[in-house]
Amino acid sequence: MRSALDGRASFRSLPGSCRALAAIAVLGASCAGAQSIDAFNPLPNVPPTTLAVQANGKIVLAGSFLDVGVNPRERIARLNSDGSLDASFQDPEVDGEIKTVAVQADGKIVIGGNFDALGTTARHYLARLNADGSIDTTFADPGLNDTVWAIAVQAADGRILVAGDFTLATTSVSRRGAARFNVNGTLDTSFADPQFDPTLGFSPVRCIALQADGHVLVGGAFTHVGTTSQFYFARFSSSGVFDPTFPVGNEPQVAAIAVAPDGSIFVDDPGTGEIRKYSATGVVDASYTPAVTDGEINSMFLQPNGKIVIGGTFDQVGVDAHHALARLNANGSLDTTFADLNFSFDAGNPDGFIYGIAAQTDGGIIAIGNFTLANSQARQYVARVATGDAVVSTFTGQASGSNTIVTWTRSGDGPELAQPPTLLHSTDGVIFSAMGAMTRIASGWQETVAYSFNGAPFYLQATGFTSAGAGNGSPGLVDSPVYSNDRIFANGFE
Repeated sequence: MRSALDGRASFRSLPGSCRALAAIAVLGASCAGAQSIDAFNPLPNVPPTTLAVQANGKIVLAGSFLDVGVNPRERIARLNSDGSLDASFQDPEVDGEIKTVAVQADGKIVIGGNFDALGTTARHYLARLNADGSIDTTFADPGLNDTVWAIAVQAADGRILVAGDFTLATTSVSRRGAARFNVNGTLDTSFADPQFDPTLGFSPVRCIALQADGHVLVGGAFTHVGTTSQFYFARFSSSGVFDPTFPVGNEPQVAAIAVAPDGSIFVDDPGTGEIRKYSATGVVDASYTPAVTDGEINSMFLQPNGKIVIGGTFDQVGVDAHHALARLNANGSLDTTFADLNFSFDAGNPDGFIYGIAAQTDGGIIAIGNFTLANSQARQYVARVATGDAVVSTFTGQASGSNTIVTWTRSGDGPELAQPPTLLHSTDGVIFSAMGAMTRIASGWQETVAYSFNGAPFYLQATGFTSAGAGNGSPGLVDSPVYSNDRIFANGFE
């Protein structure tokens, strides 16, 4: 169960006699095509490593910093949507670098990295925090023996997949490079040991993502899965069984993975400085012509309009100057309407680096990395790009006999969903319970529910994971507006 977030949607009746209602949120309205650096400037003392955005717009920032502005914060902090420090979020006193975070649907936050304690409590490389930042003592010490680089949370059941350098879980059980944990932090033994590079003393796995059918995608610098030669990119079943037929053809190097709602898979290939696109079964999309950067892409996220925002170490995309941040069109070409915002080390050195990017629901882009200037404005390692295209999120209900057909459509800037969204139900508009995953349709997501449009009042909402952070291994959340069959709205009043 979860409590509803503050109301951000305006309710409007749809025209005609179809007796349908829509909850509509329109955010980020400004001049189309304009991007700028806004006043967001939280001032961590060193560059953060990763970040994720909560459904309420707050930002979880993590890495190796010890201060945010004048406030002590050991390696993790939460910011309000305006960039100010959220003082209600406790400092859990993590004793090492956090490399990845994941926001759960219940508000709790899973962290992974190179640490072995939170305060005086042992937690080896993976831990979970309560929504207020305190350590969640109900989540067991996973007993990993090396760094966690990426996290993916299964929307259906909350189980947690992790990837990294480790070779053991629960102190003594072999789990080379990837493992799955139950919601209480215990090892999920139903997910097999993937056995990445068994002859090495560690496993160089760096990113992990989920397909809609439950398959698990993994990328890194590995060369074997068990005794099978497999370079850089691999797929496993939902129970951890290796798929030797994936991908079809030559494997790319992989530093980040993003899965689109239509099943397409996008990966960053640091060897070529470009994004590659595959079908859901691992076939290269020959129609996708990627723009080539002169550096590496450390992070990317998909937008509902099909475009891809990329951040990294590059200065050029194709023949155009784009310092560390750019946007690609749906066909892979450079989006020339997206400005070069010149992320720079300082005034004398334009070669700033971006480690991670994430999108807010209003279309704003949070960038973290090694830079002190963004578009000639002083920004210490964190900046926000205000984009020009409005974000429209519409959640509709259509009567269908004794049922209601609900549809979620999203357009414009903002983050695309990384997994099918979960539909939530409430009888009071405050406490919502998960009902299951919605189904992909051409224009968005849809599901039929057994609640009569003309029956007792009910409320529906959808929530979905988004990809963010370095290597796209730090999932955030985005919510739909709240839909209600309230007859006041059905009769056309607002």
